[in-house]
Order: sequence, then structure tokens, then C-alpha cells
Amino acid sequence: MRILFQPSPLVMALFLSVHARADDLGITPRAGDWHLLNETATINDGELVLDGRTEQSLAIYKGKEWSDLTLSAKFLVDPAPSGVLACGFVFRALDSGSFYYVHFDRGQAILVRSSPQVSWKEIKRVSGLQKPAGKWHQAKVEMKGHAIRVTLNGKLLYEATDENLEKGHIGFYANQGVAHVKDIVVSGKAEASTSEFKRLPPLVRVVVRDAGAGAYEAFPDVCRLRDGRLMCVYYAGYGHVALPNDRLPRGGRVSCSYSSDEGRTWSKPTVVYDGPEDDRDPSVVQLPDGTILCNFFSLSRPKKPGKSFDFEGSYLVSSTDGGKSWSAPRVINREHACSAPIRVLGNGELILGMYGERDGVAYGGVVKSADQGKTWSALIKMDNQGAYLDAETDLIELKDGSLYAALRGGKGAQMHWSRSRDKGASWTPCKPIGFAAHCPYFHRSADGTILLAHRIPATSLHYSRDEGRTWSANVPVDPHGGAYPSMVDLKDGSVLIVFYEEGERSNILSRRFRTTREGIEWLGFEQPPGKAAR
Repeated sequence: MRILFQPSPLVMALFLSVHARADDLGITPRAGDWHLLNETATINDGELVLDGRTEQSLAIYKGKEWSDLTLSAKFLVDPAPSGVLACGFVFRALDSGSFYYVHFDRGQAILVRSSPQVSWKEIKRVSGLQKPAGKWHQAKVEMKGHAIRVTLNGKLLYEATDENLEKGHIGFYANQGVAHVKDIVVSGKAEASTSEFKRLPPLVRVVVRDAGAGAYEAFPDVCRLRDGRLMCVYYAGYGHVALPNDRLPRGGRVSCSYSSDEGRTWSKPTVVYDGPEDDRDPSVVQLPDGTILCNFFSLSRPKKPGKSFDFEGSYLVSSTDGGKSWSAPRVINREHACSAPIRVLGNGELILGMYGERDGVAYGGVVKSADQGKTWSALIKMDNQGAYLDAETDLIELKDGSLYAALRGGKGAQMHWSRSRDKGASWTPCKPIGFAAHCPYFHRSADGTILLAHRIPATSLHYSRDEGRTWSANVPVDPHGGAYPSMVDLKDGSVLIVFYEEGERSNILSRRFRTTREGIEWLGFEQPPGKAAR
């Protein structure tokens, strides 16, 4: 089961204040003992009240650090129809990027270690818990040396070991729900803090939480516009497929947000296209003449029983005024879907990866345009050599002028690749790339490295220093498995990658990194003046 909570390091800066000694110490929350990150965290009648419905809400103790400890408390999460409804226990926190935590959500307890590079390193989990919202539960976390024990309502859930963090602060958080915490008791080996608890720049930022069509956002794509802004388009609906219904009579739609500060903050969502059916999987590019093209495909309610939906075709809309207004949709291809952006080749032609299935055979291919996207060729199909390729084809132009395509594998097949030496007019037979992956997306970083972001495992990427001949080991990006990543260069030479979570109230997220001789260096988001963390 996918976990929808991804705590960002900066918001992990709000923990419980406790004056500990070797014996048990009961804690009654008092305002003078707590750092409250923002207005979502309060103290009310001796309870911590953490409102994590719009952002993670936490509290931090600034005076003591524990090595061995036992931390117990009662918690209640208000009932709600959606969201993971999580309350978390945090311990051995060195700073806002380094700590352990136990994530109690609707039916799971996941033990995780966060580091400044990876905020979700899962250690252990148990699922299928009977932990209804609206009722008080008693949880206990024990750590002695490198051994960790987690107990819920008097039942031992699991034991684990981890040798990374030796001591630190304790605390609580709420995510996608409102959590109440009381009857806090802590014991163990404590010492006074000798340095200020540091708040590191967040590693993950939210691009959009709710575009107004059901609070499910997915399938993002980002590009830089000529005026310097970043533009991110994405699908907005009420679920993975949002066909028209009484609540959303025009189905899912294509929306977008803009950033004028290199991805630190994003504008409120606006609509790019909302047709009569479910319009989805958008991608965006700005052509050299300034025209913005946004391609997508549409699904409709099935006309025959036994089907989940009907495929209506792939389309594009265009804007010549920087995204202020958009043209009527134009057909790209009636039979094949697209999940990657239109690529501009060195000779000025446009090319777009596509995919389809017929008679039980799944395959990929491309279409081309020589008139700036006004008309498109028939599908130029790639030979899948008998492999079932869900495709979601994307491609990149190599330094020698040839094209390199990646195609999603299905039914046990790896991701495959194919090459064209005639600008996409013909392609070599597809071959396995060496690893399983979905939704490929290519980007060449400022130093010439080819980046290939994808899903599986979760949200990940590989990179190549030799024009696709060999690929690095897998680089984890994020524990959420929605993916459909997209990348864009930032002005400082780093790369912004956007992706989505998946599940109820899925959000569009982003991270920032740099390619180095050693590989991938993850970077934080410095806060612009006067802006609060999200």
C-alpha cells in the first residue's frame, strides 16, 4: 500500500517541550515550552492540537536531547472522509532533516528514518491495524542503543534496529488530518541541548494541493517560458480517472500554475483546457517563436457495457500570449495516447512520443510535425519484438543528432529503448534497457548528463554520462509512487523535478538537485523573504 505522507524536513521543526529526567515524567503541554511553526499547531486545555489538513503541523522541544528513551502518549485524529489522517511520533531528531519517526495513519504504523538527502527511508511497517479515527489510542516508542520497539494500544507491533542516529529531540506531527495529543510521558537518558535546533531548507515543496476539481492532482509537466517564469501543467480531478459525474460534470481537466522565483512558490491554479470529457496527462513546451503548446489526451464514459472508459484521442491547445488564453483543441492522433512533451528537434521539426494497444499488442511510436504543430504525421511505429510495451514513449536528441527513445514495459517486461538516425522516420527494434520503469521522462542537465526520471521503484531516476550507452544505478527521488516526473533547468545550474503522489487528495510535489562527478546532490529550497514554508 502506498503511503501518502512525505514529511518535509523544514516542517519537521515543531516538537514537544519536555523537562526529562531518568524516571518517568508526565508532560502537560504549556505554551512557553513549545516552538509552534505556524498557526496550524496550538495548545488547548492541556492538549497538543495539530491541524495537518493543509500542511504538516508539528512541535519541537528545544532544551533536551535523548539517547535511550521511552516515549508514550495518547492521540486522537478527527474523523474525515479523505486523507491519511496521520499522527506521528518523532525521536532522536538532530535537526529538521535528521530524525526517526513512527507514522500512524488510518491502518498502518511505519517506522522511518529521515536524512537531509532522503526524508523517507522506511525501516519497518505493519498494516491492517484497527485504529479508528475519533477514538483515543495509546502508542509507545522505545529506543535503547540501536534497538527500536513500537507498541500500539498495548500490543507490540514490531522490533527493528538502525545504527544511524544516536540522540536528539522528541516530538509529534499531524498530516492530512487534525491530531490531538495528551498524557505524554517520557523517560530515558537525557541531556541539555548544547546547540540550537537547526531548521534546514525543505527538500520537498508543494506545487499545488487543490486545483478545484476534487483535490486530486497528477501527471505534471514543467517548462521554462521565455519571460523567465516556470510553467507547470497538471491533471486536476477527483481521482486517477475523473469521468464526468454530478460533482464534476465536465470530468477532469488540464490546469496550470506558474512560478516566478525558481520553484519556491507557485501561483494559484488556472484552467488551460476543460472539455466535455476527462482531459488528462498534459505536457507543455514553448516553441522558439514563443507559442506554447500543451498536449493531452481525453477519456469519455463508455458507450458499451463492460468497459471502464472510451479513448477519445490526443489533442493540443496553444497560446500566443504567455498562457493568458488558449486556442480550441486540435487533433494530434485519434487512436494513440501521449504522456510526454512535444520535443523540438535541432532541425526545427516537432516530434511527440505516443503509444497504443491493438489486438493484445502494446507498442510505442512517434508522430511528427513540420508546421509548428498545426498538422501531424501518421504514427511511426516502433518494433516491440514481441514485448508488451505500455510505452508512454519519450525521447531525447543525442549529441550526434540521433534520437533515443524509452518505452514503458508491461506484463513483466523491462523498460525498452530504440534509436533513430533519421530524425524519427525509422527506428531500431526495441531492446530492454536493463531495469523496470514506467512513465519515462528525459532531460539533459547543464553539464551534459542525460537524466531519465520514471516510476519504479516509487519515484526514481537514472542518469547516463555516455549518451545512453550505459545507465547509473537507480537514484530514489521520493517514496510516493505516483511519479510521472518532469524536469527543468534552474538559473543556478540545478534541476527542478516535479512529480505527483497518488491516492486520495494527491498533490504535485517538487525537489531540487544538481548533477556532480559523484552523481546526484539533493538541494534544499531556500525561503524567499517574507514567505512561510509549505
